[in-house]
Amino acid sequence: MHLLIIRNKYFIAVALCAGIVFTIALNSGIFRESREVFFPITNKVIYIDAGHGGRDPGAVGKSGKNEDQINLDIALKLKRLVENGGGIAILTRDGDYGLYSPDAPNKKREDLENRRSLAEESQSQINVIIHLNSFPQSRYYGAQTFYFKDSEESKKLASIVQEELRMVLDKNNTRQPKPDSDLYLLKTSKVPTVLVECGFLSNAQEERLLNDEIYQEKVAWAIYIGILRYLSTEQG
Repeated sequence: MHLLIIRNKYFIAVALCAGIVFTIALNSGIFRESREVFFPITNKVIYIDAGHGGRDPGAVGKSGKNEDQINLDIALKLKRLVENGGGIAILTRDGDYGLYSPDAPNKKREDLENRRSLAEESQSQINVIIHLNSFPQSRYYGAQTFYFKDSEESKKLASIVQEELRMVLDKNNTRQPKPDSDLYLLKTSKVPTVLVECGFLSNAQEERLLNDEIYQEKVAWAIYIGILRYLSTEQG
């Protein structure tokens, strides 16, 4: 099975067991590259964690838009791509809520533990955690991936997704995948896991982009192609 990307269109050719090939052509002005990648996502479970939610909005941009909503918007777009490709997408959340009970003494801890538990119960092959960055200085920008420092497979996944983010969003982005030793959802994961900081809400230009539906589609597309490329290396 292969996915062929050409300028202003992408074609998905899905080879079924019976040997029948269906081709779906979708017009778009988003995708610029002409490349072919293996399409091995059928029946694979992809766990998609939209960060924050509920009482925890995450970072807040100058426009007043909360990080948790943009995280969810991108997660839903990634879910659609995974499912259209024949994969199984499991979302942490599909609305503005956290994963904690109203009377939890430590809502943040319970939220993280429930996210970890849900990821394990999903029996996923890959976990994707979606967040946005923010910094006191507004000059910083660019999407970046993070992975647990002791997981070679997570490092490989993060590296591939970072390449796609650069290719699709900004070829001048020099950020590199960053190892991490402390983030709970990275270090406790039993499968390849990448945390994607999709950009900086503290940068005015990037904030405008992150609030744009088309740009969110591009972010989701970059992550999706990264997943496909990673899975293709796993299947040789």
